[in-house]
Amino acid sequence: MSMNKRSNMVSEVMSLVLTRLLSPSGGITVPNPFLFAYSRGNLRLFSGLAACLLMPFLAIAVLPESSVAQDTGMRTDTSARTVRFGGFAGAAYNIHQANFPALPNIPTGRTGDGVAFGDAAAFGLAAGALVEYPLSDMVNIGLRLSYVSHAATLNAVENSRLGALSSDGTQVEFYNARLGRELQANIASLGVEPLLGIHPFAQTDAKGLRFYAGARIGYMFQRTYSQRESILSLDPENSAAAAVAFNNLLRERNPQSGDIPQSQLLHIAASVGIGYDISLGALAISPEVIYSHGLTPLVEGLNWNLHQLRAAISIRYALPPLPPPPPPKSSEPIVATVAAFTTDVSGAEVPLVQIKVEEFVSRQMYPLLPYVFFDYNSSVMPARYHRLSQDEAITFTESKFFNADAMRVYYDVLNIIGKRLQQYPKTKITITGCNDNTSTGEMGNLSLSKSRAEEVRQYLRRTFAIDSNRMEVRERNLSEKPTMSKDSAGIEENRRVEIYSTSWEILQPTLVYDTLLVPSAPVIRFKTTAKSDAGIAKTTLRAFQGDRTLKQYSSLNALDPIVEWNTAREQSTIPRSEEKMKFSYEVLDADGRSAMPLDSIPVEQVTIRKKRSLRIKDKEIDTYRLILFDFDSPEVGPENAKIIKDLVLANIKPQSTVQVTGFTDKLGSAEVNQRLSEGRARSVANLVPSKQTAAKGFGAKMTIYPNELPEGRFLSRTVEVRVETPIEQ
Repeated sequence: MSMNKRSNMVSEVMSLVLTRLLSPSGGITVPNPFLFAYSRGNLRLFSGLAACLLMPFLAIAVLPESSVAQDTGMRTDTSARTVRFGGFAGAAYNIHQANFPALPNIPTGRTGDGVAFGDAAAFGLAAGALVEYPLSDMVNIGLRLSYVSHAATLNAVENSRLGALSSDGTQVEFYNARLGRELQANIASLGVEPLLGIHPFAQTDAKGLRFYAGARIGYMFQRTYSQRESILSLDPENSAAAAVAFNNLLRERNPQSGDIPQSQLLHIAASVGIGYDISLGALAISPEVIYSHGLTPLVEGLNWNLHQLRAAISIRYALPPLPPPPPPKSSEPIVATVAAFTTDVSGAEVPLVQIKVEEFVSRQMYPLLPYVFFDYNSSVMPARYHRLSQDEAITFTESKFFNADAMRVYYDVLNIIGKRLQQYPKTKITITGCNDNTSTGEMGNLSLSKSRAEEVRQYLRRTFAIDSNRMEVRERNLSEKPTMSKDSAGIEENRRVEIYSTSWEILQPTLVYDTLLVPSAPVIRFKTTAKSDAGIAKTTLRAFQGDRTLKQYSSLNALDPIVEWNTAREQSTIPRSEEKMKFSYEVLDADGRSAMPLDSIPVEQVTIRKKRSLRIKDKEIDTYRLILFDFDSPEVGPENAKIIKDLVLANIKPQSTVQVTGFTDKLGSAEVNQRLSEGRARSVANLVPSKQTAAKGFGAKMTIYPNELPEGRFLSRTVEVRVETPIEQ
């Protein structure tokens, strides 16, 4: 349907509606002069104009958005459109257009003599709320709820003659009187105003200028009046004129008040206006002028209409725009790469092309840390400690720690002590419970300390059947040798139970005759990349042989570009066959797409049997770990000195080479930790007679055990003595 046809249709419909409304038989009844103003020709003219005003709404509602944009040049980006709320306030200049002799059924002076109430004007208050929505840069639609005061005083003047006795009372004198009729109309309405806003200069410097077109439908909730007639002037003005009055002997008559009879409940007006937007970010302040032309009379049967010129300031706040629609799924492929590197003897990074794993006869000495750490304000032994049943305790042996590490051995500390108490029935231990003496609930809580000690004793009694008389329980606040650090990690280390025995057999280190696997790449460095326009959701780096996973790293984002795997210190992760070691990097993005590059590296196993059969030079590698250093002290101490004398020196041959390495945890400053690790390494090296002894300290630069747990930090404060002794063929 063409735009012209739509306009004609709307015009015809409005003409029929208004004809019905304005006909005497239904709707709004008006006197003949009003009907004359809205003759059939004028009615068609008005309805045509109204149709033009409504056509933008109709076009926007009916035409596709792309068509509107093409025909009008309007912006169609709906993502930036947002609802605006606000209000307005100002003054209304009310224009009452009137020509009637009297209100229906309200007595007044003479009628039918051409005397009538005429036009009047007065100021009133206008205020309300508004909401707008932009359809484009140039057009918006809005709705206003408004309160307007329409009060005004209408007047009529009548010329008459009045008679009165002369001042001496002897005769009747007549005066030419000018009489006034005053009608005070007290009218107010609540209105609904649909408005179309047009910004014809939206793309210019005058983009703030806007024009309005619309209508107002007012609910006349206040429709009262007061009326009176009075003598305005007399001719002649003489001394007796002051006594001239109406028949009621007063100079005023016919006072009336009440509801305006036959007043219309609704008042309809067409509105046009102009305004200018002053933008202040999300706020806009707009001075505006709107003229509303009344289309329906105020009182049925009277020629009394109401027009209004309103000057106001409106304030509008724009809500934040709706978020843009999600971008289309990326068409770019997901990118994932992984490559393996190691370091050569000079420390330079080189690609990893082969892994050679050599097996050596080895002694592994694990220190016995005789502490059990407890959670805050708790006397329940944490689940990370390995608990045995009575049947399991019977078969428990320290030789089980094959290819283990110090952390794994530590979690069996109570089982080791329990088994040794069985083997040496005359020995005794002292179990001392401690608290951190700092935290709320822990400070000074000796009963908590005792409960912790009892928890340990009860485990040894139930599991290994150790007589309670052999286990003395003590309680104290801080340990005799507490961790002095005042941060949360240091405080955590003081929540512990300490086990002490005068018998060397109970607390001596665990010595395991083992085989040691030494990979040619002690550290494997994976370099990874993962990219996706949709974002990375999950990544998994996995090294494996057949069905056996050697090492795995996972993250909900991309892994670090460099991931290091310390194979030399993680014996359980070293490849154990000559099957190729494969490694993959699986990357999943937010759109559910995945990529998984895969590579492999050949593995060579050089076993002890192979070396002997091929008469390859071999050696024995022993590792001894010392942890019993005093806090912040490089001195060896009597316990470590005994271990060195009884266990280390006995296995050092003249041809042995000895490497002494110091480590620390991450508590404290890096400088202090470095100096402390070097000092402890030198102190131990000074007790080793071998001429081929080297000492160095790493501080906290190389963490060998997890530092998130107190036991991991204790075991990290260590000196390792590595003894390599050639084996004669």
